[in-house]
Amino acid sequence: MEEANFRILIADRIAQEGIEQLRQELPEAQVDVQTGLKPEQLRARIREYTALIVRSETQVTADVLAAAPRLKIVGRAGVGVDNIDIDAATRQGIMVVNSPTGNIIAAAEHTIAMLMAMARHVPAANSSMKAGKWEKSRFLGIEVRHKTLGIIGLGKVGKEVAQRAQGLAMQVIAFDPYVSQEHADTLGITMLSMDELLQQADFVTLHTSLTSGPQGTRGLIGARELTFIKQGARLINCARGGLIDEEALLHALNENRLAGVALDVFSQEPVRDDDIVRQLLAHERVIATPHLGASTEEAQVGVALDVVEQIVSVLRGGFPRAAVNAPLILPETLKTLQPYMRLVEQMGRLYTQLQPGPLNKIEISYNGDIANYDLRPLQAALIKGLLESVSDAHVNMINAQLLAKQRGLEIIEQKSTASTAFTNLITIHVPGQNGHVSSLAGKPGSGDEYINVLGGTVMQNEARIVRVGRYWTEFAPEGYILFCRNLDQPGMIGRVGTVLGKAKVNIRHMDVGPIVRTPHVRDIQHAPETALMIISVDDPIPEWALEEIGASGDIFGMTLVKV
Repeated sequence: MEEANFRILIADRIAQEGIEQLRQELPEAQVDVQTGLKPEQLRARIREYTALIVRSETQVTADVLAAAPRLKIVGRAGVGVDNIDIDAATRQGIMVVNSPTGNIIAAAEHTIAMLMAMARHVPAANSSMKAGKWEKSRFLGIEVRHKTLGIIGLGKVGKEVAQRAQGLAMQVIAFDPYVSQEHADTLGITMLSMDELLQQADFVTLHTSLTSGPQGTRGLIGARELTFIKQGARLINCARGGLIDEEALLHALNENRLAGVALDVFSQEPVRDDDIVRQLLAHERVIATPHLGASTEEAQVGVALDVVEQIVSVLRGGFPRAAVNAPLILPETLKTLQPYMRLVEQMGRLYTQLQPGPLNKIEISYNGDIANYDLRPLQAALIKGLLESVSDAHVNMINAQLLAKQRGLEIIEQKSTASTAFTNLITIHVPGQNGHVSSLAGKPGSGDEYINVLGGTVMQNEARIVRVGRYWTEFAPEGYILFCRNLDQPGMIGRVGTVLGKAKVNIRHMDVGPIVRTPHVRDIQHAPETALMIISVDDPIPEWALEEIGASGDIFGMTLVKV
C-alpha cells in the first residue's frame, strides 16, 4: 500500500451497506458522503481525495480530474460510465471501474415490466381509474405470447431479457455484431441484421452501451431505422439515453408508425425543459420512468458492494475485476497474476536504485507455466516500478504504457514454458549499459560491476528476488535493504552484524549470494572471488555505520535501497 491513509468522496447516493463495508475494509480511511455537489463545488473539494464514488448524477469531467492530483480511482456504482471522461482519467493515471454485474437482473426485469405495461396499457389505465373513470373498452391490449422480441445487444442484460421473454412464450431474435450464431443457438435465439430485426420484431428492446464516433452507438435508432421498423411495433429503451434519436422518435410516433414506446433513459438526465423530450413524455403512446432500471433494493446493494470491493482492492495495491480503462482480466487469471504483478513492480523499483542512469530498453523474460497467460498487466507493473522514481506523473497500471512510450522506453518480452530451477521465473535484463556502472562497483578487479539482470519468483504467494546481477540470492524485496559485495572469506557477516548492532539497527534477513556461472553476465577477469551480501533491516542505516563497515576494504560497493 502506497499510503497509510486515504480520503474517499461519495458524491452520489449509494446503498448504506456499501458505505459501511468501505469503512470496515479501510478503517484508516476518511469516508465523506457529500451528494448534490455542483461542478465548481466538486472541483474545489476533489483535490485532497484519493478515490471518488459516483452514480449517474455527478459529471466527472476533465476539469474535475485535473483538479484531483491525488485521485487514484473513480468508481461508478452502475454500468454506464458516459458521465466520466475516460480519456482524461487514463492520461492522468486514474483508474475507472464500474459495476457491470450488480444490476443485470434489475435491468432485465424492468425491461420486461415496461414491455408488459405497454402491451396492457397499465399506466394509462391506472391513471384513468384514479381519475374516477371506468374505460374498460379503451384499454384493449395484446398478448405477448407468440410475439417476436428483437434484442439489440445480446450482452449480459440482453441474455437475461431473452430468457424471461422465452418464458413468456415469445420468439426471440437479436442483433449483435460480436455474437456468433453458434453461441446464439445455445440460447435459442436467431441472429439477424439490424434491418431484418427491425422489420420482423413486434417489440424491440435496446441493451447496448453508449459510444461516440463513426462506429459508435449514439443515435443507433434514428430516422432511417425508424422507417424500417415494423408497422405497429413497440420500442423499449432501458439501456442508455442517446441510443435513440428523440426527435426522429417523436416524428415516428406522430406518423403512427409505432404502437408504443417505453423509455427509462434520456439523452439529458434529469429531463430538462427540452421541447422534444417534453412532447415525448406527453405523448399518449409513450410510457416513461426516471431511469429506474437499476433501482431495486437488491441491485443498489449489489452495485455499491461491487464498486467498494474494487476500490478497496486498488487502494490496497491490487487490481480490480472491472476496470474500464485497463485490459480486461478474468478473475481466475487475476488471482494467479496478482503476486507476480507485485513482484515485477518491486523488481522495477529495485533496479532503478541499484543501477541508476538512462534506461532505453529492457527485456523481460517469463519461464514456466506463467508464460501461458496474458501478461500485459505484468509489463505495465514493471513500467510502473521503473518509472515511479523518475517521473513527475503519478505512474500506475493505467498510464504506464503511455508514459513508457513518451520516455522512449522499449519493452521486449520473451516467453517460454520450459522449466527452470523454479516453477515460474521472471527475469529482467537491460542490454548495453552505455558505461553506467552500478553503485555496487568497486574493487577488487577492474571495478566494473553491472547490475543489468534481476531474477524473481513467487514462493508461497510471496515475492522473492533470486538473482541480482551475477549473483544467486533469495530475499523478499520489501523495506530497507543493504547490498554490498565482499571478499568470499570468513568474518564478513560477523563484521557487518557487529556494526549494525552497535547502530541499533535490527536485521530481519541476511543472504550471501554466490556468483552465477553463465556467459550472459560478464565475468571480471582475474578478479578475486567475491560474494553479494544482502541484508534486510527494519530502519535506515546511519552513514557512519556504512563507513565503518567498509573501512577495511574487504566489504565494498554498498547501496542501501528502500523498496
